[in-house]
Amino acid sequence: MEKISKLIVALFLAQVLVFTGCESREHSIIRENSYIAEHKVEEVAHYWDEVEWTRVDGVKLTMDISAPESKDLVPCVMIIHGGGWTLHTNTIMEGMARYITNRGYVVFNINYRTLAEGVQMEQIVEDVMGALIWVKEHAREYGGDPSRIAVTGDSAGGHLTAMILTQAGNPKFKPSYQGNGKTDLSVTCAAPSYGVFDFVGMSKWAPSITKGYLGASYKEAPERYRLLSPALNLKKGMPPQLVIVGNRDPLYRENKKYVEAVKALGNPIEFWVYEGQTHAFLNYFWDERGIKGYDRILKFFDEQLKK
Repeated sequence: MEKISKLIVALFLAQVLVFTGCESREHSIIRENSYIAEHKVEEVAHYWDEVEWTRVDGVKLTMDISAPESKDLVPCVMIIHGGGWTLHTNTIMEGMARYITNRGYVVFNINYRTLAEGVQMEQIVEDVMGALIWVKEHAREYGGDPSRIAVTGDSAGGHLTAMILTQAGNPKFKPSYQGNGKTDLSVTCAAPSYGVFDFVGMSKWAPSITKGYLGASYKEAPERYRLLSPALNLKKGMPPQLVIVGNRDPLYRENKKYVEAVKALGNPIEFWVYEGQTHAFLNYFWDERGIKGYDRILKFFDEQLKK
């Protein structure tokens, strides 16, 4: 049974790798925009499109920001999109971002560089770290309370969310945005969804796939594999987390093991299994698949950020 499960995951990740290798980012943007055109997203009180938060090696990195109508500062959520670290933009999370906004949050829906742009995984991690620093510095300008902030992401974004939690303060990572020099990466809570958390373990039964993502085999770069595996860098005192995954997702076991490891250290973590769902259900903002997931995440955020 274990061998069959690993085979399913390997085939799934191989499909993602082939798909992201064949489809350009420009084509994925066209698809994402078609989702918005075909399915109405919620209106929000305030919206800032493509706010530039930094430039790295000549590449402009942006985020879309949405806020509700409020006289008081409200909690913040930073969303990290998925796409195998290779494709998509924050547009894929537009429906989720607006849904969360209208339930009382300022949402920062970020972009980052991708593997398709010739960067390494470490640089992507540095981008999402930099985005969080920017958000914390500028949240008040958009009506957000920087002392109440959550980070969430799905698939590759789930991995990147967990990397923020486990690698904050590690000198091996230099955030793409330094701002005022206070590289504070602390968050109130986090919700990584159906992510990859252990490249070392995966390399044992899917070596060619992990090499495709990391650009080297485990034998060639064991330290990088460990560095980029959140499950191998857990620590006590981590903020509360909610991990959600579909029971039909090939990464279900990966997520369950991560939750058990976090819990073993005494850290607060919740595990919600979405019955009947496979991968990437948070992308479906137009029907129950996505909305049920948003509501579960919001329940967690409300408990942690609106006390």
